[in-house]
Order: sequence, then C-alpha cells, then structure tokens
Amino acid sequence: MSVLPLTRSLAHPSTDPPTLVARVREALGWSGSDFLIGLQGYPELMATLDVAHDVEGLVRVGDPTSPPLRLLRGLNALDPGLRLTRVTSVPSPWRWTRLGGGAGDAQAVALRQQAYSDVVAVMGRAGVGFSVMPDDTSTEDLLAAGLELGSAIVDVDELSGTDVLIVGFLEDLPPLHYGLLARGSAVPEEVGAAWLTIRPDREQAGTLMVALERFSDLGVDLDFLHSDPQGPGGGTHDFHVGFRAGADRLEDLQAALAGVGFGSRVLAAFA
Repeated sequence: MSVLPLTRSLAHPSTDPPTLVARVREALGWSGSDFLIGLQGYPELMATLDVAHDVEGLVRVGDPTSPPLRLLRGLNALDPGLRLTRVTSVPSPWRWTRLGGGAGDAQAVALRQQAYSDVVAVMGRAGVGFSVMPDDTSTEDLLAAGLELGSAIVDVDELSGTDVLIVGFLEDLPPLHYGLLARGSAVPEEVGAAWLTIRPDREQAGTLMVALERFSDLGVDLDFLHSDPQGPGGGTHDFHVGFRAGADRLEDLQAALAGVGFGSRVLAAFA
C-alpha cells in the first residue's frame, strides 16, 4: 500500500496581520497548503513544531547577523530535526493613515501591539497618543478604532483607496527579516550562513578559547557570539555562534569542535 506524502502547512505567531504573512510566504518561495495556522505567540509555535511533522514555522529573526537570544534559545530547545532553513526580508509594511476622509487632526493613532513595537521609536516625535490593540485585531476593527481617533497604523495591504497617508515618520524604517523553520532540508552547498549552539563536555577557565581557536584555524569569522548560562548557578554555558559557511566548512567545523570536547547543534543554515 502506497503512503501519500504529507501536505505541509505553515504556522506563524499571530503577531503580524495575514496580509503581511502572505507577502512573507511569497518572498520565501514557500509551497504547501494554502491553510495558514495562526498561533497565539512564539511559545505556542515552538510547541506545535515539536510535535507536528507536517507543519513548518514562520518566525521573525531580527538581524540575521545578530539574532535575539530568545530566538536562539527557542531553536536550541526544539526537536533536533528542526532548524532555520531559509531567510528573507520584506520592506517595512507599516503606513500611518488619516481616517474620516482626511478631515480633522490625528490626535491619536490606533495600532496593533507588534506594529507599536516596530514604530514607537520613530513615532515618539509625532506627539500623538496611542491606542494599542491586540495583534489579532481584524482590519475592520482596527480601522473602526482609527476612525474614532483620527488615524491608524496599518499594513500597506490594509489601506483603502480613500485613506490619506501621513508621511514623514515611517518611510525609512528598516526591513523585517523572517525565517522558515523546517525539517530535513539539506545544508546549502553554496556559501551561506550558519548558526550553531556549542557546549563543552567539561567546562573550565579557557574552555571557550579552545573552541574559538578551531574557528580561527578554519578561517571562519564570527558574526555573533552569545554566552548563555545554564542551570540555577549558571556554572555551565551554551554558546550560540553565527558565521558564514557552506556545507563542507560547517561539517569540518563540527568535527573540529568534537575533537576538543564540544558538542554542537545546527540551529540555522541558509543560503
């Protein structure tokens, strides 16, 4: 009896509107079920990926050369078969629009929690109040709140033809970087980027320098290094490192680390 292949679905935290998630999926070149699984947050996403082998995950990665420690810890805690396999970027999606036909002053702005986190640093000089709404707020509810307040910050694909943009604040925001968490993909042969978690079998003063010498011997320069204490007393550490390397160099590096008493796990490898 033949076994039908699983149809993959894409899960994501419901911190971004569906319009943005759809553009990121297209930018990643992801193919699979059209059904998107919106989960409450990153803990729920990671827990789902651990047990569902027909689901891949979409995550924000910050700066790919310096991802947040929270993400690295989350990846390291996943099933070893999972890792970040692709990374893409999309232009910042947020637009500030005056509602109500452009009449009156925008004394306050309605926006979702994630959008607030992305724009608050530049919106502080606008002198407006914020009405921060849950991330799963629908477009209709967000615009209704913005109509009462005078303005809203929405995804570019949530704009209507009658909206009047307020410019001078959000045009120069940096792009957003996203990664795809998946099982079983081969490490790219071409030179790309990799993230590793390394842990010494026995830790003592100078242990990390022994590992760093292996990177130097192979001509690998680090993009980042995070020391992550483990246990109540923090007596042992995981070390999360990122660098540029293709499949052959990554394999050589893991072998060299094993030779000096370091276990390693690939968290990410992408072109």
